[in-house]
Formats: sequence, C-alpha cells, structure tokens
Amino acid sequence: MKRNLLLVFAVLTTSCGSPPLENRLTLVIAGQALIKVDPRTIWSSPFTSVRPFIESSDLAFTNFEMAVSPPDTRCAVPGDYVTITGEPSLPREQRPGNTDAPHAVSADVMEFLASIGFQLMSLANNHAWDLGKCGIIASIEAAKKHSVVHAGTGLSAADALEPAYIDIEGTTFALVAATTSRDERDLLLDNVNGVWTGYQGDWDRNVAAVKEAAANADFVLYYQHFQIDEGDFEDVNEGEQNEDGHFYIDSVQAWQDSFARAIIDAGASMYLGHGHRGFDGIEIYRGRPLIRQFGGFAYHAMRDIGGYPGEYAFWGLLGVLSVKDGSVTRMEFIPLVLNEGRDLIDQYGHMEFLRRRGMPEVATGELADSILLRLHDLSEGYGTEIQIANQRAVLEIHSGG
Repeated sequence: MKRNLLLVFAVLTTSCGSPPLENRLTLVIAGQALIKVDPRTIWSSPFTSVRPFIESSDLAFTNFEMAVSPPDTRCAVPGDYVTITGEPSLPREQRPGNTDAPHAVSADVMEFLASIGFQLMSLANNHAWDLGKCGIIASIEAAKKHSVVHAGTGLSAADALEPAYIDIEGTTFALVAATTSRDERDLLLDNVNGVWTGYQGDWDRNVAAVKEAAANADFVLYYQHFQIDEGDFEDVNEGEQNEDGHFYIDSVQAWQDSFARAIIDAGASMYLGHGHRGFDGIEIYRGRPLIRQFGGFAYHAMRDIGGYPGEYAFWGLLGVLSVKDGSVTRMEFIPLVLNEGRDLIDQYGHMEFLRRRGMPEVATGELADSILLRLHDLSEGYGTEIQIANQRAVLEIHSGG
C-alpha cells in the first residue's frame, strides 16, 4: 500500500534529522460513522481533505453505526419512513429495535466507506439491531461484498464474539468488538456481542476472546461502543437492573476503566471506545493506548442547530498510528470539524440541510488549535503529555509507557 502519508507527516511534524518510519505500518482510527445517505449522491468527491489520510494508510478502522436495509424488504420499517429525517416516528410494533428512528441505510453507504479505505469495521453498537436480525444479516453481507473485515455481530452469539483477522504486509491484525449501550439484552444477545454491567459472563467471554486473538495475531484492537452514563442508573438501586438489563454500578467511568484495563491485560494492543458525541483524552496503560471515547467521524444528525449540548459535539479527530512489532509506537491526531450546518440552513430546505450536514473536513486555523488543545488538556488528566505543532498533535509511546 501507499506510504505517501508518512512523508506528509514527516514534513508537518518532525525535523529533517528525524529517523524515517521504515518497517512500520500505519493504522488509521476514526470516530464513529453515522451516515444515512451515500455522500456521493450529494458531492462528486466527498470528504476531500480527509480522504488522503485514510487512503494512504495501511489499514483504517471505523464503527459502522447503521443497519443496512436489504433491497427486497424494509425489515418491518414502513414504506413511508424516511431515514434521513427519522419520520414518521415508529411505534414499537413497527420496529424490531430500540430506537423509534431506525438508521436503515442502503448498502451503498458501506461501499462508500470501503471505497475511501476503511477495511476494518465494528458492526456492534446501539443501532446494529435497528432492523432486527434482518438488518444484522444485510450489514454482514454488505461488508463481505465490499471486502470489509468486521466483528461484533453474527448469526449467533458465538459468531458475534469471534475475533476478525486481516493480514497487512505480514502483520496480522485482529478485531474484537462489543457494545455496552442502551439496548435490551434479550433482544440483542443472540446476534450482537454485548457487555452488560453486572454480567460477569459477558466480561469473561470478551477477555477470553482477546486472549484468543492475541494468540493468533500480532496486533489486537478491542473496540467497545460505550454509550451508558450515570443517568441510566438514576432510579435503580444496588442489585437491581435498569430497563435495558444493566445491573446497577456505583460509577460508570470506574466500570469502563476496569473493563478496559482488563482487556489490555488480556493482550489487547489498544482499547478504543465510541458512543459519546465528544472525544476524551488518551491514556497510556502498560505502554498501550486506552481511549475511552473517540467521538464522531461523520454524523447525519436530526436535531436542529444547537440541539446537541456542548460546543464540542461537532469536533472530531482522526488518529494515524504507527505500528511496529505489534505495538503502537507513535500517534498523530488530525483535527476534524463535522459541519453542524450553520452555513447550510439558509441555503437549503430542511431535507437537503439534513442530507448535507455532519460530514468531516480537516479543521484549520483557530478551530484546529482549539480542538487539539482540548485533546491535550483531557490527555493531561490521564498523565499523558501530547505535543502540538503545525496544527497536529503527536504522542510518542515508549516501551513501558
């Protein structure tokens, strides 16, 4: 594969005397992708400033946070339902999943992401079951058709848990993917790999899957779609379950911390989480990256301008990781802005505004500085010192972390 991106990085962030990154592979990690219509139906060349980083990598990963709707059936979604608007809101009897606005998308969305270089994806998240088992099967078939290596869902619980493998220039990468989200356990358990709080069996199965992956791969990426927070346990007492089947826990963050560290202890080369609208800082645990939240990569949002709390809801990052001998040795972060649509709302009608918003471009100027400074400050809270130069953030990881 092409290595042009490494040359770009050398110019942007290192001095002329820095050693070349020879014999290393580049792994790109992106935030979660929630794209309801193929961007190529809107732009001739979407993601223009972002694509070169992905296309020039050796391997790129994202989370596919939709359910593919097969052409021969709507998987119980009525014919008048419009995915991009989430209307009309569907009553429970007209949808198999938890959400009243299913993210039912064409297989073209999978093909688009594959076409710009995403070869590795998690299919486990809180929208995996939006179209029930029908959507699970259709998403898997679309991934296979477009040569996307995937993990996190399957025709059985065992299939969903199974590590996925891909060989890149003699290095074997493995992916284990799971969701810890607002999903009814009884609905998803047979087809989506989930880790519900209070279920030691879920914890143990995922640790075992990581150990299996570590025994068969040089690099293991563990992905967790982590979308619960303290509010999910407000009316739940110790020993009780909430409506989705999660048992009460004192601290959601402490639980994720413990689980992520157990995953790395089991042999994962890194832990990566999505689920929240914003990104968190980077922790280095035992010399390995632990990223609790990496935010969004693309987001076809339905709420009005300002409807997502915090100025960070449409800030993103693209991570370019140098991998050598099964370890991440260097991390470079490119700041992204996901267009909330303030420049679109007056140009287009409601439908076209929704179709065009939320797509990523590389941030520049003061906005780029602000995004990277936030990453720096959040990482500092985990004892990680990130260097910022030329509107890029760089973290060198040394053995022993």
